[in-house]
Amino acid sequence: MKNGFGVPVFKDYLTESEIADRLLAACPNLRQGYQLYQDILYAVKKRDQSLFEDCLTRDISGLPETYTTTLRTFKKFLPQIQNALHYSYSNGPLECLNNHIKVLKRNAYGFRNFYNFKLRIMIRHGKTFLTK
Repeated sequence: MKNGFGVPVFKDYLTESEIADRLLAACPNLRQGYQLYQDILYAVKKRDQSLFEDCLTRDISGLPETYTTTLRTFKKFLPQIQNALHYSYSNGPLECLNNHIKVLKRNAYGFRNFYNFKLRIMIRHGKTFLTK
């Protein structure tokens, strides 16, 4: 038990990593699938195209059908995934703004005029230089 914390499993207090290690040691197919999953996550996080492509060419004959389906989908969209790994552009900030506007509309139940609504959005995002 590390740092005095743990989960009461298997009649012992184990950390989450110790539980995962025990389960992975018990089933080789689970270990193979988990390693593939972790390698794909690492390749995406580090933006490593060659590692990602290596993950797609691995032998997954002993793994469940969902792995086959997922890897087939990754291969189908490989050019788009390569672009996403190569370029750092994202529409995340725009989606965040859209979500904030939707939440504001839902909570406000309408403004009397559009200018007040627009001003409220600008205040929320730190842009208060509008004039009437």
